[in-house]
Amino acid sequence: MKEAPNVSQLSIWKAQIEDKFTRLEKCQTEITNLILKDTDAERAFEEDFLSAEKYRDRFSELCAQIQRLSMKETETKEFSEKRKFKLPKIELKKFTGDAKEYLSFWSQFSKIHEDTSIPNEDKMQYLLQAVVPKTKAARVVESFPATAENYPKAIAQLKERFGRDDLLVQIYVRDLLSMVMKNAASGRTKTDLPALYDELEAKIRALESLGRTQEKYGDFLSPLVESCLPEEILVAWERNRNMKDVSQVEDRSLEKLMNFLKQEVK
Repeated sequence: MKEAPNVSQLSIWKAQIEDKFTRLEKCQTEITNLILKDTDAERAFEEDFLSAEKYRDRFSELCAQIQRLSMKETETKEFSEKRKFKLPKIELKKFTGDAKEYLSFWSQFSKIHEDTSIPNEDKMQYLLQAVVPKTKAARVVESFPATAENYPKAIAQLKERFGRDDLLVQIYVRDLLSMVMKNAASGRTKTDLPALYDELEAKIRALESLGRTQEKYGDFLSPLVESCLPEEILVAWERNRNMKDVSQVEDRSLEKLMNFLKQEVK
């Protein structure tokens, strides 16, 4: 069975056809000029013109066919490269109604929510599957009859109950305060630092995703983070700051503090 031409072969053919067509057009111009020199050559000119037009049309058709074949070859190659392995199935994240889980839940479910090709009645079924039975989230969703009209209402109620930015910010700031109180009550040691760093980093990232960036809220968050640290780490941080020009704002930033802790954890 004859193999289909590849992109390289198609490009060669296209170049050859274009070269031949260019030379043919040059010859055609010379022929036309010769015909026009004859004052009684109207019929010959018309026949020559129609014949030349057929070749031009054929040239355009061949170029279009080569272009289509080239695009098909490229698309096939790209698809083959993208699908050399089977992707694992993504399990729908289940939501209980714990506000701390809302960001990760909505990050996944929003792909379904924003997909205009999925009808609302199907989205409602996905939403019912995405909440853990007999939880606060399930009670909110199940309070609406499972219809297309009620889907946006159920989403709005979920966001109002568990996904408001002000509510989530309060929760993460309270968590930081709780860590401060825990440190004050029992004291932490340097051995606690890796777990402490991961916990702090997770909460700061969550606040950033809610628009509370380090640049805007660093002055408020830095003292809270410092109060969570074991005493020996806090002393080392103060020493690190004093070795630099403390008049520079960036040396007192939350980003600098987290980078310092990252180095201490290594």
